[in-house]
Amino acid sequence: MKIYIEGYGCTLNTADTQIIKNSVNEFEDFELTDNVDDSDIIVINTCIVRQETEHRMISRIEYFKSLDKKVVVAGCMAKALSKKIENLADVLIMPREAQHSGNILKDKLLKDCSEKNNESTQNLNFEDKLNEKIKKVSSQGLITALPICEGCLGSCTYCIVKRARGNLASYDRDLIVKKAEELVKSGTKCLLVTAQDTACYGLDNSDSLPNLINDISEIPEKFAMRIGMMHAKFAEPILDELIESFKSEKVVKFLHLPIQSGDDQVLKDMNRNYTVDEYISVLNEFKSKIKNLNFTTDVIVGFPTETEEAFENTLEIVKKIKPDFTHAAKYSQRKYTKAAILKQVDTKIRKERSEILNELRRELSYENNKRHIGETFEILVTKDNMGVTDNCKNVIFEEPAKIGEFKRVKITGAKTFGLSGKLIN
Repeated sequence: MKIYIEGYGCTLNTADTQIIKNSVNEFEDFELTDNVDDSDIIVINTCIVRQETEHRMISRIEYFKSLDKKVVVAGCMAKALSKKIENLADVLIMPREAQHSGNILKDKLLKDCSEKNNESTQNLNFEDKLNEKIKKVSSQGLITALPICEGCLGSCTYCIVKRARGNLASYDRDLIVKKAEELVKSGTKCLLVTAQDTACYGLDNSDSLPNLINDISEIPEKFAMRIGMMHAKFAEPILDELIESFKSEKVVKFLHLPIQSGDDQVLKDMNRNYTVDEYISVLNEFKSKIKNLNFTTDVIVGFPTETEEAFENTLEIVKKIKPDFTHAAKYSQRKYTKAAILKQVDTKIRKERSEILNELRRELSYENNKRHIGETFEILVTKDNMGVTDNCKNVIFEEPAKIGEFKRVKITGAKTFGLSGKLIN
C-alpha cells in the first residue's frame, strides 16, 4: 500500500514527521509516495499550537477524508483533541508513538497481512521504548533536527502543547550523541538541537543540557549546532555551565529565550514562574559572556489579564532587552487550558497591540543587524549566494560558493531580517 505523509508545526514536529516516514519505510507492505492522489493511506502529522492552526488541520483532514482514502492523524491533535477528529480519522498516532508508526499502521490497517515484521500495538509499551524514537532520526540534508527529549516541566496556562506532549522524558545522552555523530558523518552540517524546552533536558534523569552540548562538541568533524528554545526558569540553575558550553566553536551563538510578557502580573497569570527581573538576569549573563549573541524571544499580546498598562510594560521591556528577532503572537484561546476560561481581551484590541509590537520588533531587528556592518563571520553556505552566520543570521552574497561549505564573509549591508556581505578568500 502506498502512503502519503504530510507534516506541520515546529522543528520538533518536523523531526517527528521524518521519524514516522522512517518507521513506515521499515515495512515491505508500505511504499512512500509524494503524490497524494497515488496513495492508499494518508498520514497527517498535526500542529495545534494556535486556534487558526487547528482549524487548518481539521480542514486538511476533512479534505483528505473526501478523497475516500484511509486517513491517519498523528501528532499533537491526535493526543490533545482526539474527540474532535474521532469521526474523521481511521487511526491515531500520538506524539510519543511516532517511532512505532509502521507497526501501528500495519496492526490497524493491514490485519490480514503477513505477521512478518509485525508486533501488535497492544503489546507495545511506548513509554518504555521512548529511546527508540531517537534511533529513528535520520539526516534531512545539510540541516537536520535532533530532538533531545519529549514534553516539558512547565504548566503555562495558555499552552495546549503540554496536553499533547506531556511531562518531561529525556532521551539517553549517549544515544543522542551517537545519533549526532551519525548525522554529521552522513553529511549534516548543522544540527538543530530541539525540544519543547531544551533547558530542562536531563532534569528527569540526573543529566543536563550542558553535559549534552559538551559531548556533542567533542565530535571531531566540522559542523555547527544550534540550541533550540529554552525556558528561563530552567536555564537559571545551570546558567554558568550552560554559558560555558555555548563557548564551544561548534555551538551557534544563538539564544531563543521566550519572555512572553514584560509584566510581572501577566507572567504570574501565565504561570511562567519567573519575574521580569529574573528573566533579564539570565539574559544579561548570556549577553555579557557570549560575543555577537543573536537573541530571539517570544511575546504574546492580548493575554486575558493583559491590561493596557501591562501591554505598555511589555513594550518598555522589549525596548530594554532589544531582541534580534521577536516572535510576536496574538493570544490564541486554546481548549483545556486555564487561560481559556478567563474573560478574553477583545480581538480588535489584540490586533491593535500586535500591530504596535510588530512595528517595534522590526525596528529593533534592523538596529541589531546594522551593528554587524563591517564585522566578519563564518557562514555555512545553504543555498546559491546565501548562507547562515555562526550566530544564525541569514546573509546573501554575490560570489560563487559550494553549498555545504563553511566560508568567511564580511558584512556590508543590513536589512530588517537579514544581512548582505562579501566572501573573504
